[in-house]
Amino acid sequence: MNINTFIFDLGGVIIDLDEANCYDSFSRLTGFEPNVIRNSVYNSNVFQQYEKGLIDDGEFRAEVNSLFNVELNENEIDLAWNVMLKEIPLGRLELLLALKEKYKVIILSNTNAIHINKFNEILKDVSGKKSLEAFANHVFFSYQLNMRKPDLEIYQEVLRLSKTNASEALFMDDKLENLNGALSVGINTFHITEPNKIFDLQKYV
Repeated sequence: MNINTFIFDLGGVIIDLDEANCYDSFSRLTGFEPNVIRNSVYNSNVFQQYEKGLIDDGEFRAEVNSLFNVELNENEIDLAWNVMLKEIPLGRLELLLALKEKYKVIILSNTNAIHINKFNEILKDVSGKKSLEAFANHVFFSYQLNMRKPDLEIYQEVLRLSKTNASEALFMDDKLENLNGALSVGINTFHITEPNKIFDLQKYV
C-alpha cells in the first residue's frame, strides 16, 4: 500500500467526545429524556441541515427551540451543544505535525460553526494555535462544503480540492458508515475504535 496522504476525522479521533453530556444538558433544559434528545439529533433534518451549512447559527437555534417547544437563549443552546467537546490530547496534534513533515495531512469532519468556534478555543488552550490549519495541509468541514459524510460527493470533492489520488490516501474515522463511504470511492480506511488507535499508524509510514 503506497500511502502519501492521511485524512483524519475530528470527533472521536483528534478530540475526545462525550455526546451523552450533550443529551443530558438538553434534557435538563427542555424536560425531554436524554434518549428523546438523542433520537431527535439523529433523525431530525435540522441537525443534518446545520452540518451541511444549509441553515446558519441563528436558524439552527430557532429550530432547536421549535423542535423541543422551548425558548432557550443563544448562550444556553451553545453551552449545551458544545458540552460534548472534551479534550484534545497534545500527542495527537504532535502526530499530525510529524506526519505533515513527510506526507499530506487532511482533516475532514462533519461539523458546524458553533462547534468549530468552541473547538478552536480548546485548540488554542492546548497548543497556542488558533486553528487546525497549523496542523494540516487541508481542512475540510461539512458546513463549509455544503455536504457531509457518508455521502460520496464529499469524498470526491476532498480528493479533487486536495489533488489527492484515492488509492494513495488513508482515511481514519470512528464511524463505520463514514469509512464505507470513503471505501466506495477507492480511499483506504482505518477504523478508529478508540482515539489513541491513531498511534497505530506506524505500519503505514
